[in-house]
Amino acid sequence: MRQYCGMGTQTLEHIVDDAGRLSVDHEQLEERCRGVILGVAAGNCLGIPVEGQSASAIRRHHPDGVRDIDPAEHDRPWDDDLAQTVLVAETLLEDSELDPDRLAARLLGWSRDNGRGIGVLTRQVLDEIAAGKSAAEASLEVWEQSGWSTAGNGAVMRCAPVSLRWRRSGAALVRNARAGALATHYDARCEWSTVAFSVALATTLSGRTVPMAELASALEEAAGTDWAAAGVGHVVEAIRQVPKRGLQELKLDDPMDMGYTLKAMQVGLWCLLQSGELEPALIGVVSAGGDADTNGAVAGAALGARAGAQALPRRWLRRIGGAEHLVRLADRLHSAAGDD
Repeated sequence: MRQYCGMGTQTLEHIVDDAGRLSVDHEQLEERCRGVILGVAAGNCLGIPVEGQSASAIRRHHPDGVRDIDPAEHDRPWDDDLAQTVLVAETLLEDSELDPDRLAARLLGWSRDNGRGIGVLTRQVLDEIAAGKSAAEASLEVWEQSGWSTAGNGAVMRCAPVSLRWRRSGAALVRNARAGALATHYDARCEWSTVAFSVALATTLSGRTVPMAELASALEEAAGTDWAAAGVGHVVEAIRQVPKRGLQELKLDDPMDMGYTLKAMQVGLWCLLQSGELEPALIGVVSAGGDADTNGAVAGAALGARAGAQALPRRWLRRIGGAEHLVRLADRLHSAAGDD
């Protein structure tokens, strides 16, 4: 895994460790963990029909916002946001530590069996892995071929299980968040936006909302001075912008930034700061357009961590295929974290 020459990740790790020591009611924590995984599913499914559309186009067809999941989703294969989240969860439960090559092998198997909604970058990396390259070689090669510019949101969208499994160990959380990103996404913005969201999500599960200034400063310490420092700097600046912006100001439907890892991270962090109800917040994110299914998945994880599974409308849950399996995964991650 890449190493950085700065002060390291100790402050990021301490944020998680300090929150993990807080006393949390067992049933409340269980509800939050379930809320994260089911929230990913609900937000993903809610956003699929309007993926790639502008907010104004969505308003024309959904003047009250995108309020319901297509009933047909119940019997369809999972879309990439949810499917890859499940693969990360299953890998963590089987191996505890995320190895980029083992995760990439699971992703490759899924892409062959299903692959619904798979992103262009992930597909390109998996094609190189299928040709015999390691995950590190493949992700680096595809990133270099892009002109060192590709920073898609596929790593942030699937990272939520890391926060459940390692909510009480900052070192393990940071290590696994990085590994989970580097399986397919080499760019430093992808790696460290995944770390940032994972840290913030884990602290929310423990009942603490990490201040964005604190999160940004902690990430800045990890940046170092090597070639990736500029990319980490972009993540830091994006984090600092979150408290200053409303949902409209995040401009999720900006065609130049659609599918950008920093947009997905920002919407997740923004949701962690909201105090209102889950349903209108998630509808608002999806109806803001852009990469609506991925933004919805990340927002659903964040809002589910804050409000718990009981805040998700029953009408949504009835339309999510395999919801019972998702609950079991959440419970197993909860137990693996030592929360029994």
